[in-house]
Amino acid sequence: MIIIYIHSTSREISDLEGQLIALRNHLSNRASIIQGLAEGTNLNYLAAPEGLSEEEILSFEAREPTNIDKWRVEFMESLEVLLAERRVDEALDALDEGESVAKEARDRQTLPPAALQSLQTAISEQRQKLADQLADAACQASISGYELRSAVMALKRLGDGPRAHTLLLTSHQQKLKSNTQSLHPSAASHGVAYAAALSHLVFSTIAQGASDSLAIFDDEPAYSSELVTWSVNQTEAYAQLIRRHVLASPAASGGLRAVAECVQICLGHCSLLEARGLSLSPVLLKYFRPCVEQALTANLKRIEQCTAALAAADDWLLVHSPMGSRSLGAAPLGAMISQPKLSTSAHKFNTMVQAAFPGTM
Repeated sequence: MIIIYIHSTSREISDLEGQLIALRNHLSNRASIIQGLAEGTNLNYLAAPEGLSEEEILSFEAREPTNIDKWRVEFMESLEVLLAERRVDEALDALDEGESVAKEARDRQTLPPAALQSLQTAISEQRQKLADQLADAACQASISGYELRSAVMALKRLGDGPRAHTLLLTSHQQKLKSNTQSLHPSAASHGVAYAAALSHLVFSTIAQGASDSLAIFDDEPAYSSELVTWSVNQTEAYAQLIRRHVLASPAASGGLRAVAECVQICLGHCSLLEARGLSLSPVLLKYFRPCVEQALTANLKRIEQCTAALAAADDWLLVHSPMGSRSLGAAPLGAMISQPKLSTSAHKFNTMVQAAFPGTM
């Protein structure tokens, strides 16, 4: 029994020691926090405002604090806490309240001019501090779409709409750049797949940027102009990637079909933005047309060279097309007679043209 009692008492003492250590650590942390707040808190607003004469300073220090003096101290303390804790909406409301009180104090002359100026300066500084916090958050690569829109709307509410709109588009551009780097152009046979994936990524990002811009800034001309310029820049960068990694090789070798298929995919994704008022197809055509023309020229030159070689060795006997005869099979004699008789080189010329331009003959 004594052994059991001693063991139980020892365990209770051990538990108590653990609780005391935890309590001591907690009190130590609280003391550190309080000390940090005491050292970091800006107490300038408690002093007499700058710019007063010596008599005014003595009068300021001797008089009893008025309601607005008390409010000013409480307001600045509360605003410091809200900014430190990044409670954006509450900080915005507090700043609006401060602006309203400062305006009322100016209209009713309830504060000396220097004190009023001090209050307005403090509000302006805190407003700028909050704006910088929001801008820094918008530049973070890990920010979500909802957080980005919230930060931009708050920055706009602070009166810095142009900066907010630029940060919105820049954030979308940074994410697009990061996602684009994860796509790697592969062999030529997979060029169409790369073009499709990149097209979806680029134009969906532009669509999201346009949607966010319209939702937050409506269709104000200044912001709409910046959105269009940004969209054109993203489209040009995208077109250069497609031209370099997908179109250049088949265009040089006369692969007209591969070039045309890729261009069709790109234009298809691009056309989806027209419903949002963004017509970016001319931008793509400016970059893609030379590739199409190069592929067409190379293809026609190859057909010309092959036809010349075939014609040089042709016996010039006129016969029905071998492919036409096989396709007709047991067709009536009249149908076979309607097939033109051409030389061997002419039939092969037709075959090459049909392969290069399906459906033209």
